[in-house]
Amino acid sequence: MEPSNRTAVSEFILKGFSGYPALEHLLFPLCSSMYLVTLLGNSAIVAVSTLDARLHTPMYFFLGNLSILDICYTSTFVPLMLVHLLSSRKTISFTGCAIQMCLSLSTGSTECLLLAIMAYDRYLAICQPLRYPVLMSHRLCLMLAGTSWALCLFKSVTETVIAMRLPFCGHHVIRHFTCEILAVLKLACGDTSVSDVFLLVGAILLLPVPLTLICLSYMLILATILRVPSAAGRRKAFSTCSAHLAVVLLFYSTIIFMYMKPKSKEAHISDQVFTVLYAVVTPMLNPIIYSLRNKEVKEAVRKVWGSRQACPRQPELCGPGGKRRKEMDWANHTAVTEYVLLGLREHHGLEIVLFVLCLSIYGATLVGNALLVGLIGLDPHLHNPMYFFLSNLSLIDICGTSSFIPLMLLNFLGIQRTISFPSCALQMFMTLALGATECLLLAVMAYDRYVAICQPLRYSELMNGQLCVQMAVLSWGTGFANSLLQSILVWRLPFCGHNVINHFFCEILAVLKLACGDISLNALILMVATTVLTMAPLLLICLSYTFILAAIFRVPSAAGRTKAFSTCSAHLTVVVIFYGTISFMYLKPKAKDPSVDKIITLFYGIVAPSLNPFIYSLRNMEVKAAMSGLLRGGLLTRKMSHF
Repeated sequence: MEPSNRTAVSEFILKGFSGYPALEHLLFPLCSSMYLVTLLGNSAIVAVSTLDARLHTPMYFFLGNLSILDICYTSTFVPLMLVHLLSSRKTISFTGCAIQMCLSLSTGSTECLLLAIMAYDRYLAICQPLRYPVLMSHRLCLMLAGTSWALCLFKSVTETVIAMRLPFCGHHVIRHFTCEILAVLKLACGDTSVSDVFLLVGAILLLPVPLTLICLSYMLILATILRVPSAAGRRKAFSTCSAHLAVVLLFYSTIIFMYMKPKSKEAHISDQVFTVLYAVVTPMLNPIIYSLRNKEVKEAVRKVWGSRQACPRQPELCGPGGKRRKEMDWANHTAVTEYVLLGLREHHGLEIVLFVLCLSIYGATLVGNALLVGLIGLDPHLHNPMYFFLSNLSLIDICGTSSFIPLMLLNFLGIQRTISFPSCALQMFMTLALGATECLLLAVMAYDRYVAICQPLRYSELMNGQLCVQMAVLSWGTGFANSLLQSILVWRLPFCGHNVINHFFCEILAVLKLACGDISLNALILMVATTVLTMAPLLLICLSYTFILAAIFRVPSAAGRTKAFSTCSAHLTVVVIFYGTISFMYLKPKAKDPSVDKIITLFYGIVAPSLNPFIYSLRNMEVKAAMSGLLRGGLLTRKMSHF
């Protein structure tokens, strides 16, 4: 009977703070703001430690791993928790619960080991300074970090599999805001002794043992520091490990307080509130501690976004194979303070024509997409999954065109043909992120149409509000994560003073042509990302429409087939335009005049976003009805105010 008991639970209800609506409304803005700071702060630490060659040391390598851990750990539960704080339906699927449990266990355990490794690194840096580069080699750093990640992932998968294969006998209400393993085990109606043993052994190996190693390392460090004769030398030696020590004290003190404090009368709610703050606040504070207490990080931030040094006069040092190339990479990179966007400078008459044309299309894009978002927000009849995803698509079109068109229009008029280094980085990041997000969102919309036509009776159940939000967040998050990775890999390259971009905006391929370093890694990652984020969604769209067409052809009446097809015709038109222009742009023969390719890219970037709202409004009776209702309401309001 055990398999039947276990499979009887297809989803869990996360009770969280459902009995305290006022507390939920307080926690939502608090946790969302702290989560945003966590993402930005830790991403900044990763970016700065990657971009600045002076931070390519073991300490900052491990710090980058710690920041990635904090991002992953908070992302395992905070987004879903924020959705649950605003929703009355607080469910998570059986598989989703298992994945969340495994990832949170893995990242939390890895952080314990990583803090111990960082303490050992500080011990070698202070107690063995002359042998430090040999003892903490790049290979050893990779082995230590890789072993920590792999061991903790293996441990977490084992604990999760043992816990989730237990029978639950229909018990599915978790008294927690996340699938915490102890809260889930309380629902099991079978023998949990094996899980308890594994958890106990894991807790001993990953909490007291690393803490003992950290304490031992700092005892030796303090003994060494106290032997330093000068006060200035002691301060300098201690400053190299003060940030790490602060993070260790914060991490372990909150854990000790959480598990050793006396039980309160309202333990079930006060413990959860404290756990939320512990789990969200600690990852947020880590990058702040390391940046505020570390001169190297602050200097690196100023170097990345501030003034840049001049490139050395010997050009041979910038090229590949130069003897001092490794030492000069950062100086070469920082030689570029701004870029010149070439555009169509040689065709001034064409620039004037394009200015008028692009300005009018951009205006239509803003008005059309903003109007569509407004209609969807105002009309209750449009509050369904299809229009929710359509409003996301319209927001992407507005943000995507606004990331490059205003500056491009100034370029056409000759007012401004340059772009600063930070602005170029931001423009590339936004265009990459929004382009990838649109590909994923079109695939999600195709799945929505598949469910609507092939599973009409279960549509409301399958495409519930929570799933729609999760799919949209996943699309945006994946697009921005891909863009962050691509941008970091591009801007860490040396540019050797080359700053003329043969394009209208900071397009990644045009920028990569300026690099004087090895771009093979960039090309590989770009190819993989293009395959995953462009071709995979297209295959999903084709698969969805194969099932849709098969379902439509089974409808007996012609009127029924027409009605069924009309529900997805607008989306299909947008998909054909989007992927058709991409295919034409990359598969067409290369033109002799580079200006032709740039103009084709330009029209792909601005025409498609302007057509989307017209396609959905002209081919959709619901949108036209909402528009008519809005206009009638506006006319009625004006008449009443006149009288």
